[in-house]
Amino acid sequence: MTHWQKYHAAWSKLEAPLRPNADTLSKIRELIGDISGPVLLLGVTPELANSFDQVLGVDKNKAMIDHVWPGDTAAKKALHADWLDLEGPKNHFAAVVGDGSLNAVTTLREVRQLLQRVAALLAPRGRFACRLYERPEKPFTEDHLRQMGSRQATVNFHAFKWQIAMHLAEGGGASMPVVLIRERFNELFPDRDKLARDTGWSRDIIDMIDIYRGSPAIYTFPSRREFLDVLPEGISNVRFEPCGSYDLAECCPMLAFDKNQAAAI
Repeated sequence: MTHWQKYHAAWSKLEAPLRPNADTLSKIRELIGDISGPVLLLGVTPELANSFDQVLGVDKNKAMIDHVWPGDTAAKKALHADWLDLEGPKNHFAAVVGDGSLNAVTTLREVRQLLQRVAALLAPRGRFACRLYERPEKPFTEDHLRQMGSRQATVNFHAFKWQIAMHLAEGGGASMPVVLIRERFNELFPDRDKLARDTGWSRDIIDMIDIYRGSPAIYTFPSRREFLDVLPEGISNVRFEPCGSYDLAECCPMLAFDKNQAAAI
């Protein structure tokens, strides 16, 4: 069972960077601008669903749709499907948005495929904006992680968990099975009570890492160069923009681009 089938139960306990905050939502709306038309949402993030008037949310995890999606209306629908299987309608959406969506596929090749599909689905002059989890130029080392876990925390546990994931991706390639996050965490910090005392993180938040136990899911944590290498043709105005000042925001830029006027695919 993938951890996504249990993830909805923990949704209320998540905070940035794992869940969009006001800074994230404001930046996505700024990048998309004053559009008129349907928006494709990669996932069912309720904060993003509520940010636009016409939304089609697509998620392959039925449990997330059932428990996190704010509900279908005349203008907003959720579709149970894999993003990589979306066939159309092409040249249709005024915008495509997501939060961490490009990291939720399993390989850099699938990141490329997803971006190509996004480009096909966007209408000419349509806009894309998605927050990324980007591996930093200066890697998170084991020494850094151990030091972070031995003193009063300066970031929340979810941000620290992503530092572990990016540390693993740096050493083993961008693609990283999520079970390794938990395994590496347990190797580094076998005494969770001590970790809670040293850092101030609550034990119930620390134990949320166990959601990854046995999950077959694989995440991808590309570097900036790797993201640039998989961008599709037919786009322009590509930019990576900072977004907010929450914990680990320096590794969570927005990727935005426009579909070219002549690039009907």
